[in-house]
Amino acid sequence: MYVSARERNILNLLLEAPDGLTVKAIAEELNVSKRTVQRDLPGIDSILDEYGLLLERKTGSGLLLSGDEAGTALLRNKMKELEPSEYTPEERHQLLLSILLQENEPVKLYTLARELHVTISTISNDLNRVENRLARFGLELIRRRSYGIEIRGEEGQKRKALRSLITEQMSEEQFFSVLESKHTNSSQAEEVSGKVLNLLDSRVIHEVMDMLHDLRNEGEAIGDASIIGLAVHLSLAVHRVRNGESIGEHEIHLEKAQAENEYRTALKIITKLEKRLGLDIPESEAGYVTMHLLGARQGDESPVYFQETSMDIALSAKQLAGEVEKHVNLPLAGGQSLIEGLISHLKPALFRIRNGMKIYNSLLPEIKRDYGELFGIVRSAVDQVFTDEAVPEEETGFLVLHFGSAIEKAGRTRRTDAIVVCSSGIGTSKLLAARLEKEIPEISRITHKSVFDVVEEEIPVNTIVVSTVPLTSIPNYFLVNPFLSAKEAERIREHLHRLSDLPGEGNASKTREAGREHQPDPGEGQNDFQTIQEVSSLIKILLDQFELKHLPAVSGSEEIVRELGREQKKKGLVRDESEIAGALLKREAAGGLAIPGTSLALFHTRTDSVVTPSFTIRELELPVPLRGMDNEKAHVRRILLMLAPEDWSQTGIEVMSYISAMIIESDESIRLFENGDEQSILSFLEKKLKEYMISKLQ
Repeated sequence: MYVSARERNILNLLLEAPDGLTVKAIAEELNVSKRTVQRDLPGIDSILDEYGLLLERKTGSGLLLSGDEAGTALLRNKMKELEPSEYTPEERHQLLLSILLQENEPVKLYTLARELHVTISTISNDLNRVENRLARFGLELIRRRSYGIEIRGEEGQKRKALRSLITEQMSEEQFFSVLESKHTNSSQAEEVSGKVLNLLDSRVIHEVMDMLHDLRNEGEAIGDASIIGLAVHLSLAVHRVRNGESIGEHEIHLEKAQAENEYRTALKIITKLEKRLGLDIPESEAGYVTMHLLGARQGDESPVYFQETSMDIALSAKQLAGEVEKHVNLPLAGGQSLIEGLISHLKPALFRIRNGMKIYNSLLPEIKRDYGELFGIVRSAVDQVFTDEAVPEEETGFLVLHFGSAIEKAGRTRRTDAIVVCSSGIGTSKLLAARLEKEIPEISRITHKSVFDVVEEEIPVNTIVVSTVPLTSIPNYFLVNPFLSAKEAERIREHLHRLSDLPGEGNASKTREAGREHQPDPGEGQNDFQTIQEVSSLIKILLDQFELKHLPAVSGSEEIVRELGREQKKKGLVRDESEIAGALLKREAAGGLAIPGTSLALFHTRTDSVVTPSFTIRELELPVPLRGMDNEKAHVRRILLMLAPEDWSQTGIEVMSYISAMIIESDESIRLFENGDEQSILSFLEKKLKEYMISKLQ
């Protein structure tokens, strides 16, 4: 347990005052303000709790230690054992920052010198060194004779600096481990971590962790990768609020935070913390929590395109893949899996970068070692695409993993033939063959055979057998549903990828037994038909409602959304035109709607006022300057309007995601949506949605 010098002095005074001491008397004895003593009391409570003691507040007597004699004796002995420590310069700098960041009034030089057991000149030199570190967070170190030392800056900047004190000393995982075990294997690490842990109350962080686990059990998507960072984030917020320091609304742009989906989760977190800790937490803190949730690494972000503010990131992801593609000579930019993975990482990554939020990447040394050349390629590509961002190596390392996986898949060149066996007629056989061709490009040729024609001795080398019925004539084959589910396709791909890593011929026949591991679920076919019916119905609705029309002359966003809302109301697609207009304006305020590098703007929202989902295009008489998704002004000539109900199925969201993805699929698709007429765009939509329909036959 780390006990600061002032805490030690307060405890010694209380131990020698059986009748109690007032806060004023303690402040005068230590030559500090009453407020400074008050801020130290939570730390005193935490220390006393270790010995089964309480700090009572009695009118007239002030502060009084209470508890059994055994606990008091143990505490008294502990205070005698605590002697002034000698710190390394780096440890002194850490403690200096910790003290000054938590004070909101000037601290005298001699007080700091006494706290750290060094001379005033040593503290002066230390302050020179920590000044540059503070500047990184936009904080200013004030040093005036007869005034003292203090750190000035916004509360959010101070919290970033405080969090840095923890994450620079140890990873968040190590930090939490220290909290859990209260010891480490290294005595030096234990000593340093103890000094940093005085920034937080361990009891609070345990309450926070319990609350987060409750939220996960209630269905909130808080991943393992982000829960520790969120716990530290929240515990620091509680610590600051208790000390009377709250985030200002102007610091986190509360109105913008409220437009994010994560704000709902943040409000739930704040409400639960208030109940658990008996604390009134300002609403601005919900905005602060929203910032962290937006910056946390996400596990499953799909579907990624039909999310607010994702289109610009999708364009950047394609550009990034294109730059890397030039150097590795493999087709990457068209790979949907890679692009979605990049978007999934880039969205929170860019938020972290733009808000000065540091991320810890424990794999970075291994990534640089195993993917050294690729790391350099991705680093260069990142610099070319994100010219206005300082992307740290930790973020680049995670991007390298996405590219490494895609390159390994694209580099597998071994081709395999397949024999398809069906008993349901040639139609089902051809459908299964079409699914195999689309889902497994490694298959170069497909042959159709009947159950009676399949003989093991006649199966060529490097040929797999895929059957919709059990086979007795051969032991090794893939037994699949006639519609080839995604799970079945993945199992075949994994099998072929394993073969590509094996030398020599004839490996296919050795491992075809993998195909017998799965029996089709009797319910799979029914679920497939339900999905197909839902997708088919939605596609018909969207194609029927599609149109490209001219909008009357408008001068800005407000006029555009009013006109759009009026049109949709007139067509009976929405209930309340003003609600639609308001939702679209709110979406624009959250991040801009113009697609960077184009003359298009994607106006989209999901609201209860939408009766029928729709995708339509409106052409403006004259270009209108609108804020882009990259926060730059763009001259927009066409408005792409996507409307969907708030309470909508995952299938519906995925279809809309597919449409928004096809808009920026290529330079040709962008040009089509910029300049094409209604019939050419409708034909393109019909073609692409037909392809999507086939892909859902699984």
